[in-house]
Amino acid sequence: MRRTKLAPKSSRRRSKLRWGNIFLLGAMGLAVALGAVTARYVPFTAIDWRGLVEGRNIKEVWLEALGKNLTKTYQVLSLGVDRQAGEKFTGRTDTIMLLRFDPAGQITLLSIPRDTQVQIPGVGTAKVNAANVYGGIGEVKATIGELLPNVQLDRYVRIDTSGLGAVIDAIGGVEVEVPDRMFYEDKTQGLLIDLYPGRQVLNGKQAEAFSRYRGDINADIGRIKRQQILLQAVQKKLSNPWTLARLKPLIETIKSHIDSDLTMDEMIALTSFSLSLSPDRVESLTLPGEPSTEGGASYWITDPERIAGTILPKFSP
Repeated sequence: MRRTKLAPKSSRRRSKLRWGNIFLLGAMGLAVALGAVTARYVPFTAIDWRGLVEGRNIKEVWLEALGKNLTKTYQVLSLGVDRQAGEKFTGRTDTIMLLRFDPAGQITLLSIPRDTQVQIPGVGTAKVNAANVYGGIGEVKATIGELLPNVQLDRYVRIDTSGLGAVIDAIGGVEVEVPDRMFYEDKTQGLLIDLYPGRQVLNGKQAEAFSRYRGDINADIGRIKRQQILLQAVQKKLSNPWTLARLKPLIETIKSHIDSDLTMDEMIALTSFSLSLSPDRVESLTLPGEPSTEGGASYWITDPERIAGTILPKFSP
């Protein structure tokens, strides 16, 4: 099929952000909203103040006070959207993750490489990260539906990728293990990645560089692994009860970076559920496939048999 030059559409859905639509931050840890919803939705008398004084864990007390539990399985499509001129959330989705929240006590995270080769209706062969540019969230969901047949997408979250650094700065940085020397400079994008190996606390700019670096032998798959490492570090930092005390300024940072169709009650339930799990109850996967080059373009060519055998059973009813 003939390829069409990638260009943003002139009209898009307006962002549905409201003060209350704080977020899920999909793959970014899922815990940021707790302090705000506690303040807004929980009566002062519902909090076990005596238990806190006597040594109860503050996170357990807040979860108990929220009183909203996950009652069914949710599958949430989380998209990191590159910022571009014009309306928000219309750029390429260079981070694509599907998260399954199982009330039995499990979160499964599937990363979909941005170079995954797909067929976009009316466009032809393209990379999956272009679907949002051509047709917004509807086109993205349709394209993911072709990749993962019969997998239900209950909700979505689109995240302005510049928000990751802002969130990490707001929580005081995150600690990660940088595996190797990372250096890359692109003056046209104003991008400088300059990190040395070792365990260290990264600020927002450094964390964004860590998640975007593609200079190792694993290219985009290595990038996905680092994103997963970073998200685990963010989740760990956000689940710290003393970090939650900083949430008022953090929410002001977050609210301009999120577009989602999750309701507030759903956000609260998913957040509470995520905070209640230990790290070993979160499974991270990558869409099976192999790298390939066609016509000078790099693609991730999926393996339908492996997807059917190892991925679909984890995300199908």
